[in-house]
Amino acid sequence: MIFEPSPEPDRLPLRVLAVCETGGWSISIPGVPVAVDGESFGEAVAEMIDALREYADDWKQRLLHAPNHRGNAELVRLISLSDDDQLRGWLVKSNKQTARRSGMDKNGE
Repeated sequence: MIFEPSPEPDRLPLRVLAVCETGGWSISIPGVPVAVDGESFGEAVAEMIDALREYADDWKQRLLHAPNHRGNAELVRLISLSDDDQLRGWLVKSNKQTARRSGMDKNGE
């Protein structure tokens, strides 16, 4: 599979949801079967980076043909062409944008 230059993360029609719960944080991306938990926000972000990398590998191997995963090609391209720092930046920025739209403050509350 050949990938073109990385898509612009801000143009992906995905939103990252981070929720502060008792005992830690949960991060998910609606429409993508990836969700993680961590004791701190930073730990949850690190877990999400690992989970996204695993999802991208699975997608390239077999999920790309599944009807409910076909639409995630741009996300997989972003994951594949980004280093961990770039993915961390996208996850944090996407969560801040979602928090602003929903009326939460920058701490996710």
